Amino acid sequence: MPATRMMIARRAGVSVATVDRVLRDDQAVRPETAERVHVALASLRDDRASRGRPAKPSTFRVAFVLPQVNSRFLDHVERDIALSASFFREHRITPSFYRCDFASQRETAAFTEEALDYDALVLAPLDYPWVERLIEGLAEADVPVVTVFSDLPGSSRAAYVGVDNRIAGRTAGLLMGRFLGSRIGTVAVVSGSSRLHDQLERRTGFSQVLEEDFRNLRWIAEPDFAEDSDGAGLAMQGLLARHEDLAGVYATGGGIPGIAAALHESGDKARIVVIGHGLSPETRSQLAERAIDVILDQDVRGIVHWAGLAAVNFLNDVRGALAIPTPETRIYLRENAHA
Repeated sequence: MPATRMMIARRAGVSVATVDRVLRDDQAVRPETAERVHVALASLRDDRASRGRPAKPSTFRVAFVLPQVNSRFLDHVERDIALSASFFREHRITPSFYRCDFASQRETAAFTEEALDYDALVLAPLDYPWVERLIEGLAEADVPVVTVFSDLPGSSRAAYVGVDNRIAGRTAGLLMGRFLGSRIGTVAVVSGSSRLHDQLERRTGFSQVLEEDFRNLRWIAEPDFAEDSDGAGLAMQGLLARHEDLAGVYATGGGIPGIAAALHESGDKARIVVIGHGLSPETRSQLAERAIDVILDQDVRGIVHWAGLAAVNFLNDVRGALAIPTPETRIYLRENAHA
């Protein structure tokens, strides 16, 4: 494998961005710095000639990056990244954690410069053109990006680790149709950020199943739905007022505890099926109390671990680095809420 920008940067003691500027013959780089980069490149070539391949670093610096949005799920992910410190040490990963406001093009561009100093990124992206450019720039600098939980399949990311969100949505659609049977009514599909690809995929899968197999149910999209409990509860009251025939609610993202609480308080839960994502102590209790009918969940910490390992495998040029298992979507009902 030829010397990468990351290897040259480590050998020269400079950033990957500096290496990139030297290799592009950027005259703004100080001559002594450029010389260090060229010496490092030559020594790496000598290493390859004498030993067959460059030496591997003892540890890899991996940045775990989440978007700066209001989300209980992402708070859960952040906590599991912190709790994975011993796992990362065992696998020679030195993790760092960031929250970035990807809705801001300026902040994303500023973060790009910082990200170039890492060996790899594990990223939950938002669907903006400048986020795709961030990933493309890192890929060109030989910094692999592994997306998690939500994907950007058209980007230059190295791999995606997470559940198949289209299948998760289809599973929710099948369960909704089976729960409602032959009833005629409206099902609301409520989503948080329209910039999260996972929520779009879930909504697509859900609507496909209803349109294919349950034509007695009309589905409506409610994008940009509040994800905090109070906001979701107020939004749910508005839905009830606008749709007297409301028969079901599917939450593709957060807000499910607030939705369930609002339906319980209004006395409408008995006629409305509620399906959402994310098992927590609160949603476990609401399942047991029949305030929620189904919760779909995923192994958050396992996905975080797999993403870190995938990043290291790409850095080590391990054969089969793309053979990453697709985590399963877990289904929780009242009967197994506390299993």
